[in-house]
Amino acid sequence: MEILVESLVQDYGKMVSSVCRRMVQDPSLAEDASQQVWLEIIKALPGFRGDSKISTWIYSITRRVVLDFALNERQYSTRYLRGYFHGDDLPVPQQQDFDKDVWVREMCDKCLTGMLHCLDNESRLIFTFRDVVQLSYREIAEIQGINEQTIRQTVSRTRRKLRGFLEDECALFNPNGSCHCRMKKWVEEINLPQEYEKLRSIARSVNVFRDSETVLPGKNYWLKHL
Repeated sequence: MEILVESLVQDYGKMVSSVCRRMVQDPSLAEDASQQVWLEIIKALPGFRGDSKISTWIYSITRRVVLDFALNERQYSTRYLRGYFHGDDLPVPQQQDFDKDVWVREMCDKCLTGMLHCLDNESRLIFTFRDVVQLSYREIAEIQGINEQTIRQTVSRTRRKLRGFLEDECALFNPNGSCHCRMKKWVEEINLPQEYEKLRSIARSVNVFRDSETVLPGKNYWLKHL
C-alpha cells in the first residue's frame, strides 16, 4: 500500500495540488484541500477495483473535495479585475534574504488564480482539468457526470472569456500588448515573458495557465508528509 500511494503521489500529486491552487485562492486552504484529497484517496484505495482509469478515479475525488472547499470562493467581474490590475505598481517587499525572482513568480501565480475567479466554480474546474491538467474531454465528462459536448462548450466559452482579458492585461500571455498590470515592471525586470516565449516556441501555442506549471513555482502539497 505504501509503495502504491507514494507512486500515485509522484504521478498525480503536483496536478492535484495545481487543481486545488487554481480553485481556492487562500494558499493555506488550497493546501488543506489537497491534503484532504489524499486522505480520501488513501481511505478509498483498498476498494478501488479498476472500473475506471486511475486518473479518472483520483480526479473524481479531487473534484468532490475541492468543490466543497470552493463553496465560498468569490467570483470577480472582469471590470473588478481590470481595476485591480491597473493600480499602482506593487511595492517590492523590504525584508532580509528577500528573493525578488521568487516573489515575482509567486505574485504572478496568484494573479493567474485571481483571473480564473471570473469564472463560476464548475467552469473554473472544467477549464483547469482541460487546460492545466490536460485531461481529454471524454475523461472530464466522466468526472463531471455530464455529456462531452457540454464540456467542449464550457471550455470554448471559458477560453474566449479569458483570452479577451489576458490579451489586454497580461504580459505573460501577450508580451507585445499594452498591458498595465501592477506587476508588469517587475515581470519584465526578471525577463519572465522570455521564459514563456521559449515554451511557446516549442509547444506552438499560447496556454499561459499550462505553461505556468513549468515557469512559476509549482506546489506539491503532499510530498512533505510522505
